[in-house]
Amino acid sequence: MRISLGLFVSALLATFVISNPPAKAWGTFGHLTVCELAYRNFTPTTRAAITELMQAQGGRIWVEGRGKLPDRWYSAFNVGCLEEDGMPRRHPEDHFINVARNVPAIESATCPRDGDCILSGIGRDLTILKDSSRSREERVFALMALGHWLGDIHQPLHISFADDRGGNGIAAALKGKCGTASVRPDKLHAVWDNCLLEAGLFERVRQRGDFKKGWSKNTITYRAVDTLQANTTLAEERAMVEGDPSAWAQESYQITLDPGVLYCVKVGESCNYSATQPMLAKYTDPKREQPISQAYLARYAPIAQDRVTRAGYRLAHLINSALDPAYTGPVRNRTQPL
Repeated sequence: MRISLGLFVSALLATFVISNPPAKAWGTFGHLTVCELAYRNFTPTTRAAITELMQAQGGRIWVEGRGKLPDRWYSAFNVGCLEEDGMPRRHPEDHFINVARNVPAIESATCPRDGDCILSGIGRDLTILKDSSRSREERVFALMALGHWLGDIHQPLHISFADDRGGNGIAAALKGKCGTASVRPDKLHAVWDNCLLEAGLFERVRQRGDFKKGWSKNTITYRAVDTLQANTTLAEERAMVEGDPSAWAQESYQITLDPGVLYCVKVGESCNYSATQPMLAKYTDPKREQPISQAYLARYAPIAQDRVTRAGYRLAHLINSALDPAYTGPVRNRTQPL
């Protein structure tokens, strides 16, 4: 990474980065929503620190391409949150927590089997971000990664089982569409990555009287955050930020195990791949097909919205705690109800 002397407007930067290969957790719009909500709840001190780290006023962050990735530029925090989904991934194990199928709950802040997972990624990158002796390169990548990890840990199927890759090994047969969006999920994981938010939060933006098809690509996420901010009280936000990442992972895992989610089938103490298969023996094996109805979307779209809301406020809390020495807890955003 190096600092470029040129300054491009944020809209052009966003358009360039979003043209890269699509994100694989919450989808591009979901991650942008989480990080935009967080940004609006950063303290002035935190915003100033992020502006300096990302050179948002005097240049831009340039990231050299790797694998099939082209060179990329960032000046906006929300767009930077997509960096960790660029292929090949920098930290492939940090996007998930994979447990055994008979594990009833996430009860530890330690990753399973002494490996890496979202929890270790959050811990590592928080430590780097807080350390002013580290290089700008290290700290800005840690900042962008934290935005991504907080999104991932709130997507239920990222706290799941390795053999089916969090529902990527389950074919989805969706009846109808994800609202009026063109998204067409072919896997259960993709239903949660994109379809539920498209059918709920983003569809309500599209149905607003002031919605314009000519909006720039990411504007729908900004208007969605308007709604999330206006419908979350300060008291609710303060309650949300309590706990720690392992507790937030447990929230996601309980949704994963919900029989209505149709991810796994309870057989004794185990949550099996199907009624006849304890697990998917090989990912290349024929996949179980799971019908997904519009009633399913209506039931779980509000839950997906709640997860990105919690992710955004919790991300703001962690980064404020890391970058603002005077921060003691959430304060009311000017657009937020008491």
